[in-house]
Amino acid sequence: MKRYFLFAGEISGDLHGSRLMRTLKSTSDSYFMGVGGPRMRQEGLECFFKMEQFQVMGLTDVLQALPRLFRLFYKVRNTILKAQPDCVILIDYPGFNLRLARALRQKGFTGKIVQYICPTVWAHGKQRIQTLAGNYDLVLSIFPFEKEYFAETPLKVTYIGNPLVETIRHHVYHPQWADCLELPLDQPLIALFPGSRQGEIKRHVPQQLQAAALFKQQNPHVRFGLSCAQESFTPELQTLIRQSSLRLQEDLFLVPPHYSYDLMRSCQLALAKSGTVTLELALHQVPTLVHYTLTPLNYVFAKYILRLNLPYYCLVNILTQQETFPEFISRKTTSQQLEQALFQLHQDTAHQMRIKETCQKLKQELGSFSSHMRAAQAIRELVAC
Repeated sequence: MKRYFLFAGEISGDLHGSRLMRTLKSTSDSYFMGVGGPRMRQEGLECFFKMEQFQVMGLTDVLQALPRLFRLFYKVRNTILKAQPDCVILIDYPGFNLRLARALRQKGFTGKIVQYICPTVWAHGKQRIQTLAGNYDLVLSIFPFEKEYFAETPLKVTYIGNPLVETIRHHVYHPQWADCLELPLDQPLIALFPGSRQGEIKRHVPQQLQAAALFKQQNPHVRFGLSCAQESFTPELQTLIRQSSLRLQEDLFLVPPHYSYDLMRSCQLALAKSGTVTLELALHQVPTLVHYTLTPLNYVFAKYILRLNLPYYCLVNILTQQETFPEFISRKTTSQQLEQALFQLHQDTAHQMRIKETCQKLKQELGSFSSHMRAAQAIRELVAC
């Protein structure tokens, strides 16, 4: 029996971990322990620490949580050293996991260490490459281009496919979703995706609503669907809508999280904050205007600590190596700028077609692999050595 220690510190990691556990269980005699959320616990994880203890949202929350995270870090490290599993699988959560892998090696851990989802070495430079190469046995990548960054190292990097492709391929769309929200689809629909964090709601929703209101002055027949990433945000979103000139259930409709993909499939255009949602929109072939309003603290951290200097910041643009989705990432983007750019994209149907074609090519490049199946296969081969 192979003994695995898994670490997932956030909801997406819990999903990846549960799928991986299910696959490993079905093909080999396996025992799982570690840190996980409800999905991993349901799959039989012996849970030393709950994922919920590690969840933090945004830079401010991270800074406030540092003392707690430091204490948990050493507890997790010592638990692994005591348990001596055959393989440690660290899922995403790069800042914590890179340090954990290094600390385990420094303490003499000789088992296999796997990083499930490669950290963004293309954004953070060579330091992360050397850390990974010096401490890991295997990195599982979800973007095809990442492997080339490790060409000059002995580290094995395996592209397993992108989990979002698989998730969307198996998603069951609701044919009557719009009727359930009393949303007519007889006129063009523009989707608004402000974000899934409290700070993003405060920064982006007023800006998106103002841009939508300005847009509607020139295009009175257009309707908007505002994605609500968490049900708990509903009262705040309703308050912000009432403060705008848009009429709820007439000009704009709140879309709950379980209809997010239905909104993507039904809309003609989208205005979205930068992040994973842009790739989800690209996989739905939705021409999208991307923005992100940086706080002063975010700006200082990105520029002077992370030293990010990328030609593009939108994930879709990084993957396609061109500005597929127009992007506005700054501290000073105005609603007027967003409205003007959205209006130009709305008017330029040829540009929309080019975007859709590029998104289709991107989807083909990502492949149709079952990421957790390929991940399980790569891990089994590693621990068999």
